[in-house]
Amino acid sequence: MSRNRCLAGLVTSLVAVLMGGCAGSDTPSAQPAPTSTRQAPAATHATTPTDAATATEPTPAPALVAAPATDITANLSPGAKEDFARGLTLLAASPAEALSAFDSAFRAHPELYSAAYNVGVIHLSQGRVKEAKASYEAALGAKPDFGPAVVGLASIAEAQGDLEGARRLLADILSRTPDAVEVRAAWAGFLARRGDFKAAREAAIAVLRKDERNARAMLAMGTLYRRQGKLELATMALEQAYGIEPSLGEAYAELGLVFMAQGDQAKAVKAFETAANLRPGVAAILNNLGMLRNEVGAYKGAVEALTEAIKLDGSKPSYHLNLGNALRGDQRYVDAEAAYQQALTVGGGVPGAAFNLGVLYLDNELPGKDVLTRYKACIEFLRMYEARVKPTGDDADKVAEYIATSQKAIETEEKRLERERRRADERAKDEAEKALKKAQETPAPPEVKPDPAAGGAP
Repeated sequence: MSRNRCLAGLVTSLVAVLMGGCAGSDTPSAQPAPTSTRQAPAATHATTPTDAATATEPTPAPALVAAPATDITANLSPGAKEDFARGLTLLAASPAEALSAFDSAFRAHPELYSAAYNVGVIHLSQGRVKEAKASYEAALGAKPDFGPAVVGLASIAEAQGDLEGARRLLADILSRTPDAVEVRAAWAGFLARRGDFKAAREAAIAVLRKDERNARAMLAMGTLYRRQGKLELATMALEQAYGIEPSLGEAYAELGLVFMAQGDQAKAVKAFETAANLRPGVAAILNNLGMLRNEVGAYKGAVEALTEAIKLDGSKPSYHLNLGNALRGDQRYVDAEAAYQQALTVGGGVPGAAFNLGVLYLDNELPGKDVLTRYKACIEFLRMYEARVKPTGDDADKVAEYIATSQKAIETEEKRLERERRRADERAKDEAEKALKKAQETPAPPEVKPDPAAGGAP
């Protein structure tokens, strides 16, 4: 039996297992979105309320189209064919040259929608969202029912928080072309990320019945199972997904979330590092990698990953919060302060930034801030956190403890300053008394009488 037949048999068996695993309740047996709750260990106070750092679920990026569609191949000029082939050849070594080649092919043959689409895929991988969107739209202009371009636009909409826009794009094309396998696989993933487990399962199974080696449907199953807390099944699906499509970085990212749920930070870091290498332009993957590096104490690497995530998408307050934790862990306190301030303002802010600013001021000296200023700022931001979150239980006790610590430190510092002031007053008084006594003890100079002869009288 050939290797391909063995692999096909393995996939068939696995699909059967995964489909069987879908039966039963849709109620999650574990928290649907695992998050980190640790603060940068460099701080004296090492436990942070629950939103101090957050993992995010990346939206799968579209894949390149490897060949022009057969319905237009016969009409392509030799130059357009050559440019398209050159783009595929250059992609790994030089994405910029590959982009130029695909763009040239599309300009030479405007009906070559797959070339415009590939331009969009490269733009998106480099973080150029606006350009990627324009390229996907150009592909749809040439072929309105081109599924991969719709999936690309939907992934952008979802990543930007336009969930209704993403849903509408996918649902519309499925209503017109129900057999569009790649769109239905994307629909399954979208539903799984939204928590609609029943509909996600049905969509993924429909794809796998037509194409049991569909990596995107396997990815959707992995997401579904991970969110339901069925971590072994999630691992099976995700391993199969990247086994079928080795460049599917989002499968490694999902596996990283599985490892996080299992508490295996080391494996989670490796999974996200692989995902980031495969999908360097996905901010959510870089954020998760940075957050996990924080947790294992690799602060410099965390700063690098999170800085890149923010370059790609600076609208997420949680990214700035995680960067603040990394910078604080790296003892770059002024930079950490700036990152936390951003986390308070960008996109409406996150309350955890106020907590972390409070702890930053409680634990660390910062240039330009004296002791009283720091501790008063600590109380101010912890009060802000209390007002926004209204913490209970251990969190409330922790905040109260830190405020009490700051108040005591303020009292101690004010007493010290008062003692310094009194000592300074006493020194000034002693100096004044000494000066007066010296003046009193110093004899007056002899009186000088005028010389009559000096007056010029006869």
